[in-house]
Amino acid sequence: MPESAFVEANGLRLHYLAWGKAGARPIVLNHATGFLAWLWEPVARPLVAAGYRVLAYDARGHGDSDKPPPTAANYDWRHCVDDLRGFLDALALRGVPFIGHSFGGATGLYLAGTRPEYLSRLVAIEPIVMPGGFTPDETRRDEMAAGARRRRHVFASAEEMIEQYRSRPAFAKWTDETLRLYVEHGTFRREDPSGASGRAEIELKCSGEIEGALFSNSGSLPVWDVLPQVETPVLVLRGETTEGFLAMAAQVVAGRVRHGTLETIANAGHLAPMERPEAVALRLVDTG
Repeated sequence: MPESAFVEANGLRLHYLAWGKAGARPIVLNHATGFLAWLWEPVARPLVAAGYRVLAYDARGHGDSDKPPPTAANYDWRHCVDDLRGFLDALALRGVPFIGHSFGGATGLYLAGTRPEYLSRLVAIEPIVMPGGFTPDETRRDEMAAGARRRRHVFASAEEMIEQYRSRPAFAKWTDETLRLYVEHGTFRREDPSGASGRAEIELKCSGEIEGALFSNSGSLPVWDVLPQVETPVLVLRGETTEGFLAMAAQVVAGRVRHGTLETIANAGHLAPMERPEAVALRLVDTG
């Protein structure tokens, strides 16, 4: 089991997990929108075996970290970069390798381009970056935000939630372990306030309002502008079955940074760390 702890960072209490021996080489991981640090466990094990101390934190509004009200101002992605820097400051980390997925990859790239002393190398798994000259589909962004806000968040049991999620295309290829980790650690127990039913329900820790606020703000961080300033080596990973904007973004990001490489994870899509964690971990160990 990983160690579980908290730090004060950027005015928030951020929860994080740590795998591996204290004093081993640190590596920091940041998850995608709507998820949490626990989902990195299948990826962390091979990294620990390779000699790393793996640190993964819950972003603001996620997992067991503080959850500011879901306003656009609170979930501007610039704040999430400040949270990452604050997390590294709290643990006195400089010049560390970093792995970020989707939203987490974007925050890492921006930090690498603006404060190069923090990160020594970077793996960005399908980072959310708006290329210069690209006009984002505002309708699609609004649909994603609205969909997050409408999503079901309360379930009668873990078994019901797993059954429901297995029927959704986005979760259909997740490994049994990662889905179980999401259900076990990404929810909290909600007692029946009336006591009439005699049962407890579970509810997602990251609310639809918070997830929707982050989706709505996905263009708030000008990562594209700072990519030429990134001097650290960057490995961009994309899933083989990812199409459209995300596949295009991965390719152009790898080409815009000075020392960028693009690799593909076979039989995986945008959620490759949950679908093929062993394949992702292998790339990370090789990169390290």
